[in-house]
Amino acid sequence: MATEARSAVRAARRSDLQALADLRMRFLGEVAHAEPRLRLLADARARTEQTLPVWMGQDDRILIVAEGEASGEDDAAAPIVGYAMGLFSTVPPVLRHTHVGEILEIYVLPDVRGKGLAGALLDVLTEALTGRGAEVLRAAAPIAGNADVARIERAGYQPLQYVLERRLDTV
Repeated sequence: MATEARSAVRAARRSDLQALADLRMRFLGEVAHAEPRLRLLADARARTEQTLPVWMGQDDRILIVAEGEASGEDDAAAPIVGYAMGLFSTVPPVLRHTHVGEILEIYVLPDVRGKGLAGALLDVLTEALTGRGAEVLRAAAPIAGNADVARIERAGYQPLQYVLERRLDTV
């Protein structure tokens, strides 16, 4: 992974909320397009805008962003072109405790893909989760997300189980 891509990754700030909402809606739209069963609800944007500030305030969630190149204007901030979200938890809470770090979402805008940003986001998120004490790392990806699955497997993840689904409204 290029050092340049990694240096563009940082913790999300409150000032990033609007850009994060835009990126998350694009992520959810791509997932829904690839797998129609995961369709977007009409209020998805409103829910995203309500939950992102809450997530930023939770100690068990990690939200990081990837910055693109600044436009060249002196005071112009670098645009947010990707993000990743993780969750640190103890599973199961009533048996032997295992500290689990979950990779929840990784997204990079299509026009800046192929530059190592998704890998940099994954690396930084992995370090943040292990830094909090994660003993196991998990990453879920929709079956239709073959590129996502390949990236995660290259990072050393292996399938643990397959979750099969049967829709009851189509039987």
